[in-house]
Amino acid sequence: MKASRIRVYTVIFTVIILSLSGLYLRFEWNRYKGIASSEAIMLAESLESVLHPEHIAGLTGDEQDLEKPEYIMTKTSLQRLAGTTNPIRFAYLMAEREGSVVFLVDSEPPDSPDYSPPGQVYEEAGEAIRKAFTSGRTVLSELQTDRWRTWISALVPIKDPDTGKIIAVLGIDYPASEWYARIWKRMIPDGIIVISILLLFFALLRTWSQHSTLKYLSEKLVLDEALYHSIFDQAPIGIAIVNNKNFVSQSEYGQMAINPMFERILGWESDELSKLNWMEITHPDDLQADLDKFEQFKTGKINDYSMEKRFLRPDGSSVWTNMQVSPLLGVAGENSMHLCLLEDISARKAAVEALKESERSKSVLLSHLPGMAYRCNYDRNWTMQYVSYGCFELTGYFPESLVNNRDLSYNDLIVPEYRDLLWNEWLRLLPERLPFRYEYEIITANGERKWVLELAEGIFNRRGDVEALEGIVIDISDRKKIENTLRYNNEHDRWTGLFNRYCLENLLTGDAGKQTAEKRAVVIVNLSALQSLTTVYGFHYTQDLIKKAADTLGGYCTDKRLLFYAYENRFVFYLKEYRDKSELLEFCETLGNALESLFASERIGGGIGIVETGQDKDLDADLLLKKILIASEKAVDISDRAFGVCFYDGEMEREIIREQKIKRELARVAAGDENSGLFLQYQPILDLRSNRVCGFEALARLNSEQLGLVPPLEFIPIAEETKLIVPVGRNVFLQAFRFLKKLKEKGFDTINVFINVSAIQVLAENFTDDLLEMITGMQILPDNIGIEITESVFSVDYQGINRVLGTLRDSGLHVAIDDFGTGYSSLARERELNVDCLKIDKFFVDKLLTLSAEDAITADIISMAHRLGHSVVAEGVEHEGQKEYLLRNGCDKIQGFLVARPLDEEAALELIRSQAGTGPEST
Repeated sequence: MKASRIRVYTVIFTVIILSLSGLYLRFEWNRYKGIASSEAIMLAESLESVLHPEHIAGLTGDEQDLEKPEYIMTKTSLQRLAGTTNPIRFAYLMAEREGSVVFLVDSEPPDSPDYSPPGQVYEEAGEAIRKAFTSGRTVLSELQTDRWRTWISALVPIKDPDTGKIIAVLGIDYPASEWYARIWKRMIPDGIIVISILLLFFALLRTWSQHSTLKYLSEKLVLDEALYHSIFDQAPIGIAIVNNKNFVSQSEYGQMAINPMFERILGWESDELSKLNWMEITHPDDLQADLDKFEQFKTGKINDYSMEKRFLRPDGSSVWTNMQVSPLLGVAGENSMHLCLLEDISARKAAVEALKESERSKSVLLSHLPGMAYRCNYDRNWTMQYVSYGCFELTGYFPESLVNNRDLSYNDLIVPEYRDLLWNEWLRLLPERLPFRYEYEIITANGERKWVLELAEGIFNRRGDVEALEGIVIDISDRKKIENTLRYNNEHDRWTGLFNRYCLENLLTGDAGKQTAEKRAVVIVNLSALQSLTTVYGFHYTQDLIKKAADTLGGYCTDKRLLFYAYENRFVFYLKEYRDKSELLEFCETLGNALESLFASERIGGGIGIVETGQDKDLDADLLLKKILIASEKAVDISDRAFGVCFYDGEMEREIIREQKIKRELARVAAGDENSGLFLQYQPILDLRSNRVCGFEALARLNSEQLGLVPPLEFIPIAEETKLIVPVGRNVFLQAFRFLKKLKEKGFDTINVFINVSAIQVLAENFTDDLLEMITGMQILPDNIGIEITESVFSVDYQGINRVLGTLRDSGLHVAIDDFGTGYSSLARERELNVDCLKIDKFFVDKLLTLSAEDAITADIISMAHRLGHSVVAEGVEHEGQKEYLLRNGCDKIQGFLVARPLDEEAALELIRSQAGTGPEST
């Protein structure tokens, strides 16, 4: 790199010096040329002063001039000028005649071939001559060539002294060769100077180059020496110079006799080694072999030698080395010197010993493996190269029987249906170099079929080709038996022995994605009525009946009719390739008749539901089973026979979809969506004594964007079923409380609002605390709030519900029993209920239209309620006659269409304002 840099610098300096020299010579040339031009112009102008303009003016430029004295005198002057002045070659006068330049007179004698007579046109007249005529100044022309030769001319215009007009031009011609010869002659000293400078430069350049080269070589020598020292000191092998049988010390042989690695391998310092010979630290078992080879080396029988030997360390341990002994080259007269190279191979020796031990352990391991280890060729016969002793126990054949296919190939042992599968699996895995794992069956020597697990991988050479396969084959027959038992238990009901729901769902899911035109249907036999027998006769009695039913239904199974025990007390048939619906109906009626006969003494029935799956690929198994359960429940409700049959139809589908949409709407309400469709209407409650509205019943309504107005009797049960009734009920409370707050703000603080609650709400955790917290937060009075709960609710948890109602009543809330007389009525417990109002169901109010006053028991209910200390509200009052009866028999309040239909919030407020005698303008 440095030599290259020196060459670059040399070239650069040379180019610079040569360029400067050229520029200098160019400058001097131009300077001398300028001097010569100035001298020529001065000479021409001085000669012009010698000529007489009046003589020249007398010349006409024709042959008559030859006789004129003026011509003769002028020619004589020009000849004298050309003859006496060097280096002038020609002198002449020219004039312009009719646009041409003609000779007036020249310096040549008439007999000269270069003579130009007066009036001769100078055809070669150039720009310089014409410039002399037009500018009136002396002109020095560039090189110009005419019929005579190449010239440099000095042209001086001659003017008439009287008029100042140019009458002629004096021309003096210098031969170009002589002109430039004179300049070159002047350049000789400058050339000598430049050449001297160049010689000096190249001498200095050579000296500098040699110095740089020497410096570079010196630095390289230092670097090489440092590199040698580094390699010698850091070499991964030991290096030592040995004189015969003694190690050379540093004082005897420079500074590099034994390197640090040599000391580390042997464990001896260099000064210690210099006092020893190598025989003293050689292991006794290796000494003789080393001496024999060393003797051959010293006598010249061998040029060098290497061997594996052990050296003794100072602590008495030994180290294995690979020693290489060779002559020490480049040391003249020191033939007894030789080079000893050591490589520590203790780790390799230990690895070899470990490998031997590993091979021994591997042999022991392979001989005790619970299977067969192998190495085989990658061919269709799986030709074995090696087989462990476990082969006999696994296959019944001795290992040598399979090696190289002596008696049979391993492929012959594989059950035929697995042979292509195994080959294809290897074809798939080997390109990716993935491990092989496969379970298959083999046939042993005694004809027994065994399940085996093969774990293996490919062995590849350097080119990436498969060299062999290695692995192990393990007997997994016992595991397979356990797996089959577990699989059977997982897919079958333990009591009936039939396939269970897990198996049915997998089958339905698998068949749903198949491309087929066959008809498929699912039939469920609903025996839920058996549950009632359990409470009477016990569990085992019912289970025995289920077993009998399974046996009965199992008689109708075929390969196209599969029977499953999918749910408790419910059997499912999965049918394929039936003819039409009539065949399905006939089959279900046959099942019904058989079960009716079986359970005749038990006097129970059931339902049979049918769902045709058709070719619906996206049919969800869980949804299908849900549909079939719905159909079976519908079939149970068919009362004309013990076992009704019902097809799942579009109406049921629509009911399910409608139910899902209602659930989504309720979920939006529960999530606090402000755009949900839940709103309240308020039905007025009339006080019969004052004939004024004293309160309202808040009625929840649900308006869905997709379904429109949903009846409460439809969405309330769904809310209770999904447990969404708790957040939905909270929303109802909040809306009702906001209405109460408006009433309070407008001065109607005596109006009450009653809100319906369910048992799920009442029994919910923190119901009471949350309700009272909402009342406090809305800043309304508990006395204006009423809670309505149906009497059937008490059948769920009488004590718990009654305790909650007592807490609310103690807090100032009113508690009413809704729909009294149609549900869970118990006069014995009526006095214990924490309620203060009974709401008579519409059923009893409607009876007033058909029964006489003496036959109606409505008055008795009113009287009984009053005796219990409860106020009475009659629901569903639509006729004036009903109102009069209730008023006459002491009923406290009424509500119904006779008073008003359920009103929106603004309409309810308007009703109260109107009743109070205030108009809309007061709102």
